[in-house]
Amino acid sequence: MIAVLLLVFGLTPAYIFHVSADIPVHPNFDPQKTVGKWHPIGMASKLPELTEYEQKVSPMDHTVVVLDGGDVKLTAYYMDGVCKEVSHVLKHTDKPGIFEFPGGNVHIMDIDYENYIIMHVKKVDHEAMFLSARGSEVGDDIKEKFKKLVLEQNIPEAHIKYFEKVGKAT
Repeated sequence: MIAVLLLVFGLTPAYIFHVSADIPVHPNFDPQKTVGKWHPIGMASKLPELTEYEQKVSPMDHTVVVLDGGDVKLTAYYMDGVCKEVSHVLKHTDKPGIFEFPGGNVHIMDIDYENYIIMHVKKVDHEAMFLSARGSEVGDDIKEKFKKLVLEQNIPEAHIKYFEKVGKAT
């Protein structure tokens, strides 16, 4: 009865409906195959504009390293007057393709290890999806796949941004 009242008043606690249940995860995800450099192609955000942090870091090349124990270290170098580095350690979970970090989680939604990766990042106050590739471009079929997954996550098509230039700090 309490659960019904909470639903009626829009106060659904996370333990009733797991928030991540509708985010698909690539089956049999192998983090070792993601090691190396990835070039950002695009992103889609629940917010109409990119946050200041996303504006700086999202269009930068990223490097992936798998740490002992299966955690993943994601590093980007970006320009903020001088070259800076930002790294995040994504902690593996008991579900392959789902990682946690302080204040959020990452779902690897789709991947072709040699070509592209589509990730969903959920923070307490924000959600975004990212499309990255091994090369500097992807085909229209991959962009369509990204768009389809974006729309399935209730992110408006107008919020999809493609990066024209990948930045590099030198």
